[in-house]
Amino acid sequence: MSEARLSIRVDAETKAQADRVFRKIGLTMSSGVAIYLAKVAAEQAIPFALTLNREEEIGKDAYAFEQAAALAARDSIQRMQYEASPVARYDDEKKQPYLEYADGRREYAPED
Repeated sequence: MSEARLSIRVDAETKAQADRVFRKIGLTMSSGVAIYLAKVAAEQAIPFALTLNREEEIGKDAYAFEQAAALAARDSIQRMQYEASPVARYDDEKKQPYLEYADGRREYAPED
């Protein structure tokens, strides 16, 4: 696969905030953007809802629950990876769940 360079302009604070997030999960800015682009290409769509205000769209309580659930999921995944426990994931291309081990190995669920 050949590589292509991508140059974008973004607000400095947005870049800094995104960089902090990527570093917390062990990614570089380049790999984070590459993952996003791969997801867009695979889904042929932007992989999240485009809204003016998510909280306004779904309601304050639902938004707070959604944020808490997302944080809990991220924390749980990080803890499991730290403890070298497998993490359950879903392969969008193969349309199959799998377990991902700390060494990067994937164990797919048996097909019915």
